[in-house]
Amino acid sequence: GYVDENDAIIMDVKLVRRNYLTGFFITDFCSSIPLDLILKTAGVDSVGGTVTGTKQSLKMLKTLRITKLLRLFRINRLFQYLKKVMLLIEETLNIRISDGFTKLMRLGVGALILAHWIGCFNFLLVRLHDFPSDSWVVYAGLVDKSPYVQWSWSFFKALAQMIMIGFETPP
Repeated sequence: GYVDENDAIIMDVKLVRRNYLTGFFITDFCSSIPLDLILKTAGVDSVGGTVTGTKQSLKMLKTLRITKLLRLFRINRLFQYLKKVMLLIEETLNIRISDGFTKLMRLGVGALILAHWIGCFNFLLVRLHDFPSDSWVVYAGLVDKSPYVQWSWSFFKALAQMIMIGFETPP
């Protein structure tokens, strides 16, 4: 089912099917294609980041996995959920949350999500070029670190760039 514009829950199979097919079906379909398997059969090693085939251009096909990012267009659902949580807090605790605070929360959450995207994109660009020796990832010694450490550095770098203090190499 889904919730329509009048906050009514629609459970009719035909309406649900039509809503899904005209909504997120293409996004879900594109993001569910097993690109790792396709790239592996095409000669691209997705683990080591190297091309085992004869053409270097096949490596760029790995970027097709970015289609999974189309699911991020569902971010509006997060903001709707945040709105419902705020209403629930208002009703259960019997307090008034101002619209300005709600907008500030949306801005903060949006900024953190944007920093995440920018950090991941920064790391992706360096990784696609096989970690050049003059990249920030090599300077920070992050090539062989765990994904969490790599993400946290990327996230910090993105936040630093967003507030205009991060255009230098890390210490």
